[in-house]
Amino acid sequence: MTDFDKAMKDLLSEADEDFIGDAIDETGFYKSAWGSLSGKGSGMRVMAWGAIMAFAAIMIISLWQMFMADNIRSQILWATFAILGNSAQIAMKLWFNMQLNRRALSHEIRRLQLAVMAKS
Repeated sequence: MTDFDKAMKDLLSEADEDFIGDAIDETGFYKSAWGSLSGKGSGMRVMAWGAIMAFAAIMIISLWQMFMADNIRSQILWATFAILGNSAQIAMKLWFNMQLNRRALSHEIRRLQLAVMAKS
């Protein structure tokens, strides 16, 4: 273990070590997701959720139309739209979760920088 690692271990409190050791709490995820919809850069995240809802509607409407279609060609067409809507929705959710991870990492790096500066 290097001197830097020892210094970082000394900076971490027991609460920090417990947080690092535990699995991610689901309530923390939802709190973080709601918190990301306000503040800096929130416009893109709000638009992402709007797109997620729009793609969900496209998928549901396409599935309904697929079951109501009267020939195979129409069923395949509507099923294709449903798959595309579902894939787009998944892509938007992945983007949103990557933004949450980026935001959380930025906060942790800033917190660590402040802790290192305070000990120096």
